[in-house]
Amino acid sequence: MRLSQIAISTLDLRRTQRWYRSVLGLAPAGGTNLFFGPLASMVQGVPRAASTCWWLVDRQDMFQIELFEFRSPLVRPTPEDWRPCDVGYTMISFWVADLDRAIERAAEAGTPPLTQPAGPDGARRACVRDPEGVLVELMEDDPRAAVPRARPRPELGAVARSVTLSVPDLERSRRLFADVLGLEVVDGPALHEPEHEELWGLEGARRESLALWADDVIVELVEYEDPRGKPWPPGYRISDQGLLNIAFGFRDRGEFEAANRRCEDAGLRANGPPLRLGAWSVVYVNDEQGFSVELLHVEPWYEGRMGFRPRPSPAVAPFAGRTPARLRHRRRFARALVTGAAGGLGSELCRLAAEDGTALVLMDREGEGLAGLASELGRGVDVSTHAVDFTDLEAVEASAAELADARPGIDLVLACAGLDRAQSLLRFDWRQARDDFAVNSLANLVLLSRLAPAMADQGAGHVTAIASLAALVGLPYEVPYSASKAALASIVESARAELEPKGITFTAVFPGFVDTPMFRANAFKHTYSIPPRDAAERIYMATLRRRETLAFPAREYAKVRLARMLPARLRDRLTREAMSPPAEIESRPR
Repeated sequence: MRLSQIAISTLDLRRTQRWYRSVLGLAPAGGTNLFFGPLASMVQGVPRAASTCWWLVDRQDMFQIELFEFRSPLVRPTPEDWRPCDVGYTMISFWVADLDRAIERAAEAGTPPLTQPAGPDGARRACVRDPEGVLVELMEDDPRAAVPRARPRPELGAVARSVTLSVPDLERSRRLFADVLGLEVVDGPALHEPEHEELWGLEGARRESLALWADDVIVELVEYEDPRGKPWPPGYRISDQGLLNIAFGFRDRGEFEAANRRCEDAGLRANGPPLRLGAWSVVYVNDEQGFSVELLHVEPWYEGRMGFRPRPSPAVAPFAGRTPARLRHRRRFARALVTGAAGGLGSELCRLAAEDGTALVLMDREGEGLAGLASELGRGVDVSTHAVDFTDLEAVEASAAELADARPGIDLVLACAGLDRAQSLLRFDWRQARDDFAVNSLANLVLLSRLAPAMADQGAGHVTAIASLAALVGLPYEVPYSASKAALASIVESARAELEPKGITFTAVFPGFVDTPMFRANAFKHTYSIPPRDAAERIYMATLRRRETLAFPAREYAKVRLARMLPARLRDRLTREAMSPPAEIESRPR
C-alpha cells in the first residue's frame, strides 16, 4: 500500500506553498480550482465544498504534499491551546539533505525550530511549525523500507518520511491501517524515542506507538497516556486548518477497488460512493475514531495532471488569497451584541465572531447554556452576559440602556432570539402570540432604539436580524411566527432606509430549516434541515460583507418565491401540504 499524499488545509495557500519551497526545497506540481460543487462535497464530506488546490512534490515517485485553501466552508483556525497529543493528524517528518541549512531557512522564514536539534551527529532532529501551525520534523537520518521507493528527483532537498497520528485507541487504529489497509509493521528501532517528545513540547510524555510501512513512507500511530489528548473539537471538519488526511495511491484500478471493498467490509463509512472519472478515481473513508483516509487511483499517463510530477503552479489562480480568512481579518467587528446567544444558531455565530477576536455581549434567558457559552468563549475574548426575558419589553429596554452606557463601542448586533410555537386559530391564545411578537420583532425594535444613537454617533454599525423564509409567505398553524418574522423584516427595511446615511447597515436573513430545538418543535414537515454551523457561516459572511439580504437554501427560497406568484387557492394548498401540526392542536384548551 503506497502512501501517496499528505493533505493540508491552509489559511493562505501562497504563503504556505512558498514556505515548503523555500525551507524544504519542494517543487511545485500544478494545481486546480475545480474542486467545488456537489461532487466535491460528496467526496470530502464538507458542506458547500469549494477550494483551490496546489501540489508539491519531493524526491520520490508518486508522492505529493497537497495544499487546500477552502473558499467554502469557513476554515476554523487551529485552537491556540492545541497540543501534539490531541487527537488528529499531528506531524509530518522530512529527511533533509542539509539539516543546518534547513533550520537556517526556517528561521529566515519566521518559523525557527521549537528547540535546539537533538540527537547524535548524523541522526539529529529538529521540529518547526509551518505557517499553518503544522508540526514539521526535520531529520538528518533517513529511515527507508527494505525496498525503497524510487527517487527520480535527486536535485530536490527533502523527502517525506513519515506522518504521525495521535489516536485515542491504538488497537483500533492498528486494525484499520494493518488489518484493513495492509500496512506492514516497521522492524527495528522505534521511529521516535521518549527523548524526541521535547522537540514538539511534550517533554516527559508517556505514550504507546506503532510504526507501519506504507510502501517507503511510515505511518506512525501514537496513543498518549500522559498527557491525554483532547478529542476532536466539536463540529470538526477536515477543512479546518491543519493536516486533514492522507491518501493511499493506486496505479491499478483493480487494486483501488479491492482496497475500497476491504474498507466497506470493515464497516468504514465513506462520505459517498467512489467517484470514478476514467483516468482517476477517489473515495474518502472515515474510521470509527474520526480519521479521514483517501483512496486515490490515478492512471500512470495522467499523473502529471494530478500533481505527481513537477509542473508550474497555475499562472492564474483567481481564488487563492481571496478566501473568507482575509475578509474576516479585514472586516471584523470590535464588539458584538448577540441575542438568543445560547441557542443553536446564536452560539455558532458567537463562536465565529470570537474566532475573529470580536468582544461579545451575550443576551439570552437565564440558564446553564448562557453561562456555559460564556465560559467557553471567555478564554479567548472579552465576554459579558446579560440574562433577560425577551417577552418583557421593559426589561429589554432597561438592559439595552445599561449596555449603551456601560458597553460603548458595540458595532454589531446579531438578533437571533426567536420563538416558534404552532397554534390553531380555532384554539388561539393571543397572550402566547403577544409573547411571540415580543421576542421575534418588538424586542429587536426596542434594542435598536437604544443602540442606534451610539452607532450613529460613531458613524458605523451593523445589524443582522434573523427572520425566516416563513416571513415571505403566510403558513397555516404558524400565524404568530410568520407574521412576527415578516414584521422583523419590515423593521429592518424601514430602519435601513432611515439609518444607512448615518453609517448603520442592515442584513435581513431568511433561512430555511436550521436544526435547532425550536425547529424540531414547530408544525412543519421536517424533511431536511441545515446544521447550525453551516447556517451560521453563511450568515456571518453575509454580515461581514454587509449584504442587504440573505436567503437560503437556494432551492427552498425559489419555492417560496414561486409560491408568492401562484393564485391563493393553489398556494394555500401547497402550504397546507407542507405542515404537520400536532394531532391535538385544534383541541387544546385556550
